[in-house]
Amino acid sequence: MKGALSPSEATGSPQADGQGARSVSDRLSRAGGAVAAWLRRVAAWLRRIPRAGRVCFAIAFVNAAIWGLVVPPFQVPDEIAHFGYVQYLAQTGKPPPQGPRPPYSAQEQLALENLNFFTVIGRPQMRVILTSAEDRVLRAALATHPSPVGEGGATPITNQPPLYYALEAIPYWLSPSQDILTRLAFMRLLSALLAACTVLAVFMFLRELFPGSPWAWPVGALAVAFQPTFAFLAAGVQGDNLLFLCATLTFLMLLRAYRRGFTTRRAVAIGAVVAAGALAKLTFIALLPGVGLALLLLTWRTMDSGRGTALKRLATSLVVVAIPVALYAVLNAAVWHRGGPTAGGIAGATNSALPAGGAVTLNQTLDYIWELYLPRLWFMHHAYFAEYPLWSTWLNGSIGHFGWLDYTFPAWVYTDGRYLLYALAALALGGLVRVRRGIRSMVPIFACFAVMALGLLGAIGYTGIRYRLSTGYPFEQARYIFPLVAFLGVFVVLAARGVGRRWAPALGGALVVLAMAHGLFAETLTISRYYG
Repeated sequence: MKGALSPSEATGSPQADGQGARSVSDRLSRAGGAVAAWLRRVAAWLRRIPRAGRVCFAIAFVNAAIWGLVVPPFQVPDEIAHFGYVQYLAQTGKPPPQGPRPPYSAQEQLALENLNFFTVIGRPQMRVILTSAEDRVLRAALATHPSPVGEGGATPITNQPPLYYALEAIPYWLSPSQDILTRLAFMRLLSALLAACTVLAVFMFLRELFPGSPWAWPVGALAVAFQPTFAFLAAGVQGDNLLFLCATLTFLMLLRAYRRGFTTRRAVAIGAVVAAGALAKLTFIALLPGVGLALLLLTWRTMDSGRGTALKRLATSLVVVAIPVALYAVLNAAVWHRGGPTAGGIAGATNSALPAGGAVTLNQTLDYIWELYLPRLWFMHHAYFAEYPLWSTWLNGSIGHFGWLDYTFPAWVYTDGRYLLYALAALALGGLVRVRRGIRSMVPIFACFAVMALGLLGAIGYTGIRYRLSTGYPFEQARYIFPLVAFLGVFVVLAARGVGRRWAPALGGALVVLAMAHGLFAETLTISRYYG
């Protein structure tokens, strides 16, 4: 009969079972082949990275991991809030709902209290737990198994997108123990990995910028790896680590597309990195005007291959950016429309940090932004800083303000650091003159990078004046300019080039040794601060 089952099909005979088994086996074999092919492509891509780049990556990871062991739990700025966000997301599967409720779980709150956290931060004379008796008290408290599920109350972090926190949920659950300190240690390793990837991205950026000077690539990358403020942040659960990586990759991808051509594959890569940055931290939005200008420049340069082709590649980048960001924005808007707080960002971010007295005037904003980076002019109505922020905040903070900004180097370090900066700046200017012919063709893309940098600096000032007027406390910290960390590597390389081609590698090596000594000094200072 037409359509009737055969006896073997109707009864589930061994013949049918064997065919089904072969079908499953074939599908598994094809899936395994696809995975193996993907792994081979990844391995081939890794082999294309110069050995020096892989060494820089490994050194940066080990250095950041050591910092993670040196810095006590939750002593990286805002680490308690970042951990709380990750824990709520990992335990509930959704971002914190925010609102006026306890922000941390009972487990985290108990750990903070028994680590003496609230008596240590802001008080450099206080120490973390040091004795075996204190450790036993901590372990006994955590052995009561307080709940790791909090209520997800608002913190300064919960208005941020959830990408970094979703990534940190992976080591949170992969931890071999549910002990909060073990989980924190595993989560810190992810931050160290992100920092190492940032150093590798700096290496590749310098490779694109100085293709004929292989010595320059590891010199600039290692100068970043040992930068103590960068390494200190990499020691903790801190969302800035993903922001630094995404920003550095954006500079790298744009420069590579400018030098090698704006292909469809590079258009997708640029879009993916920009989307990741926008979903990593809202600060990344400040870079978008410059990114848009760079994409227009790349499209214009690709017109020779056909107007339609160039526009398709531009559209590809924009679509790759738009889809995940738009989806996230829609989800946020839906939550906000239902009367709840946002699920980690966007919808309420623009209303945050407004002063109680009302809106901030344009004059206040412009004066603050100018004074944040440049000397105050005679006609300005507002004086916001007792000291010049270029030195007190940006230079000194980059040299090293650690913990919750509660301990620093001796004063002479900052004084000598300023004189060293003068010398390196003079050398870098000479180095720029020496390499001007090689980089003259890249002036247009660096103009786009300058727009990105100005956008970041303006965003810091825009947020800072509102925070200062609403709380009375300063907002600005050196780490806020670290999305531009790739240009620290460029600066170090140009300074080395200032002494001429013959001696440049030797001076570059000396600057790396100096960076290592600077980092080691910062580590010993940290040990003394918390355990001395």
